[in-house]
Amino acid sequence: MSTSPDQPGYNSGRTMFIIITGIVSVMVVLALALTWVDSKMLNEINDYKAAGLTDLPSNNANPEELLEFANEVGIECVSIESLFSGNGACGDVLEVARTVNDYKSEHSIIWAFIVISGITLVVTFTMFIHNASSNLEHLRIAGQKFTPGWSVGWFFVPFMNLYKPTRVVRELSTASGSTDTRNPRAWQNVESQEGMFISSWWTLVIFAILFGPRGISLFVGRENIEDWAAAGRLLVWSDLFQVLPLVLTVIVVFRLQRAQEIRHQLMLARRSRAARIS
Repeated sequence: MSTSPDQPGYNSGRTMFIIITGIVSVMVVLALALTWVDSKMLNEINDYKAAGLTDLPSNNANPEELLEFANEVGIECVSIESLFSGNGACGDVLEVARTVNDYKSEHSIIWAFIVISGITLVVTFTMFIHNASSNLEHLRIAGQKFTPGWSVGWFFVPFMNLYKPTRVVRELSTASGSTDTRNPRAWQNVESQEGMFISSWWTLVIFAILFGPRGISLFVGRENIEDWAAAGRLLVWSDLFQVLPLVLTVIVVFRLQRAQEIRHQLMLARRSRAARIS
């Protein structure tokens, strides 16, 4: 982040845009990796259904639970000794249990990285918003409703964060996009050209948070193999859906950063003309 000596106090958001783009790129790769893991498990589930299984064991099931599972699905594995030997039908039980455990482990590891990346993205994005709001004063913009602090704060106020962030970003976008360098309030008479886009972006972000892979994993039951298959299909679509709001976030940041850079250049040109005349 650099401060221009010609426009005191103005801080370019270019560096933060690059960082946000990098974080989003990592998250997109992780979302696709999660899609692959969930798709692989869905294929396994379909194979088990075709083989006649009616259920799957729970993750990290103990020997007694595995024997109970074997009894429920009609696999002849009746003793812990046979189970530990892994011979015959008991080997099939162990193989199914291993598949479920491996899937849960892979899913949890990838999701942990997604959470870490997501937290980093939130921090960087809110820093960008705070910086963009602070820049308005130095870009000779007046009359904004949201201070730099509340431009960030509304993202974290329950219920209010369902719609306030769209107003914050819309105000930043409209004000930053004003090309009138003489009237600091000229932007107030301009209708936002990106209102629908910004509202759609934030709606998709909220939807992705509420109906993401973790939400489906926690709240969708798996009472039988049909439930496992239904949950698997939802997870695959949910994984893929995460990519859309991430890409739109980069676009929102890029457009806002570019608008402020253009406004900044217009201010410098005006100052340069004024200096030559004087």
